Amino acid sequence: MKEDDDDGYERCVVTFFDILGFRALLKQRTASEIASMMSTFRTVASPAEPVEPARRMKDARLISEPSVEWISDAIVRSRTVDVQQQSGPLAWELIDLLHIQIDCIRNGILIRGATTIGQMHLGLNFDGPVFGPALVEAYEMEDSEVVYPRIVVMDEALNAHREDRSLWNSGHDYDDEKEFLDKWLRRDGAGPHYIDYLRASFGEFDDPPVHWPTFLQEHKELIEKGLQSDPPARVKRKYSWLRTYHNEVIREVLDSTKPDAFSEDFEVPIRDLFEDLLIAEG
Repeated sequence: MKEDDDDGYERCVVTFFDILGFRALLKQRTASEIASMMSTFRTVASPAEPVEPARRMKDARLISEPSVEWISDAIVRSRTVDVQQQSGPLAWELIDLLHIQIDCIRNGILIRGATTIGQMHLGLNFDGPVFGPALVEAYEMEDSEVVYPRIVVMDEALNAHREDRSLWNSGHDYDDEKEFLDKWLRRDGAGPHYIDYLRASFGEFDDPPVHWPTFLQEHKELIEKGLQSDPPARVKRKYSWLRTYHNEVIREVLDSTKPDAFSEDFEVPIRDLFEDLLIAEG
């Protein structure tokens, strides 16, 4: 096949999500509430002015933008990569995924997912059908290896990002890109990289000194509620992992905070504020 032939596939950053406890959610929330929550996953930009329909993929994609499809608790999000205006699609998708996690947690919802980069069919105008090798890879990773409530970024995606400048933001070198990834991704030992949503969320709030501790408190309460509900062993393991992750981030803050630091917003010493955010073990 010639390089400029259009076979209908295009490269995308693809994430397959699963909403944990969806059956219970159906009993606890109204259909309108669930639909509103699920709209968090869909942020598709619309052109400001009508444009002539494109006939080929490479003509259709001006900017990197996401497309979202779901059935019940299974959600697929695909962000186009090969576009005319280079903008760092992996970094922008991680930002969107972070905000999805924040919004879900604030609504009492836990999700898990796997992100990769590969070939997808989305249709010229995102009219589907949606399928492709990248979706299969993300689904298999999420189904078999993403045990805990987190979004894993597959090694294949990070390797592709390291080697392909088209995945970087315009004007960036790899050091710039790596600096971003180092701030946003976390790894437990030799396990997979995942979005470090607790740490990365700090800079995403309008007033971080106030809103970030509030978010951490909501995260703490969600975990405590889950642990206190006497869940099955497999579910308890997920909440136990979350507790460990939560406490690790809190302790990192405590380790970097001066003993006499004071929070004007909460009118307490910062160490007292964050020590209260720790979740008791056992």
